[in-house]
Parts: sequence; structure tokens; C-alpha cells
Amino acid sequence: MSARRDQRLRAAGQGTEPAAGSSLADALRERFGLSRMETVVACALADGLTYEEIADRCGVSYHTVHSHVNAIHQKVGVSSNARLLALIRKEGFA
Repeated sequence: MSARRDQRLRAAGQGTEPAAGSSLADALRERFGLSRMETVVACALADGLTYEEIADRCGVSYHTVHSHVNAIHQKVGVSSNARLLALIRKEGFA
């Protein structure tokens, strides 16, 4: 993330990182090797946010969010957001 975008988000009171020590974020990073931004997107999906809401919150485009979601699906081994969320619930991550 650019320093300028990071500053804008902080000024608006919005962070892109999941809460420090978030068990979901930590588990996703450790088990599946998700990047920082993939973790942010996965946690936001788990919180029920839409791609548009995630894009607005992170200061990226809808298409960037979609690309991160595709990468998450590949790393986690699922083919849909429904399966991703089911895995998160089943494994007790959230």
C-alpha cells in the first residue's frame, strides 16, 4: 500500500489491517500463506463486506479486490467465497 493511501485511511479513521492479533488473520497467514492484503480482504469477506465496500475501505478498485479474492481461493483451495467462509467457520478461525 502506498504511504499516501495509508495516510488517507488513517486520517479517515479506517485501517486496512485486521485487528492486531486477530485470530482469523493470524490463522490465515500461518496456514495458507496469505499476503497482508489477501488477509485484509479475507477478513473483510468474513465480516460480510461486499467487494465494493472492501475496495472503498482499502482505497483500491473493485477489480483489485477481485484479483485478491482469486489469489485467496487458489491458496486456500476453494472455488467460491461461500466455500471460503464455510472453511473459516468449520476450522473455527472466526
